Amino acid sequence: MKQYTLYLDESETHQFDAKRKKNVNAHFCMAGIIVEDADIEPLDRSLCQLKRAVWPELPNPESVILHQMNILNADKGRLDETLYPEYKKFRHKQQQKLFYGELKKVFVSNPITILGSSIHLEHLQSYYGVQNRNKPDRYLVAMQLLLENYCHFLCAQNARGRIIYEYIELLANEKLRDRYYHIKLMGSMYIARATAEQRLLGLDFVPKEVLGIFYRYL
Repeated sequence: MKQYTLYLDESETHQFDAKRKKNVNAHFCMAGIIVEDADIEPLDRSLCQLKRAVWPELPNPESVILHQMNILNADKGRLDETLYPEYKKFRHKQQQKLFYGELKKVFVSNPITILGSSIHLEHLQSYYGVQNRNKPDRYLVAMQLLLENYCHFLCAQNARGRIIYEYIELLANEKLRDRYYHIKLMGSMYIARATAEQRLLGLDFVPKEVLGIFYRYL
């Protein structure tokens, strides 16, 4: 039976309303990519090639930890260049274009499946909060949506799969692990408990700085 890994991360985005001078339209996102374990090594090589193409001036470009936020901060002029000097080049649109062109090659040349869920936080609260009498759990909602689709993918491939999540901090990790096992042990509206137990192997939290070349991109 084939084995896959879902490399997962989270983010929260919003828009700034200049008239109201506040952040609005906030979304909580949990998303990642599914890769068959047999395909991880060639994917690593593709990312090494990306780094060599983007940072040819560095003696060891493969050691750069890729992070989208650093590119955005450089573009907005708020990058801490003392901490991330290798990212200051992304102040220039040409360098950003080079990076995203190389990143596109990684996705095109490797078998990758993208999986994600996005929750409009204001809608979640207004529809299910019941005037602050109920507190919807964004993590549980997002995790359930993801696991239902991940299990569907694994069933279609007749495979099993695990999840790698970027380490947050101990208490937050354990809360997220509780939500994961809640769904795995109980099932959901669309996942039978037996299916979840058979297809889902486990959830691991790994710090970005100790991950391998590929894992560091998360």
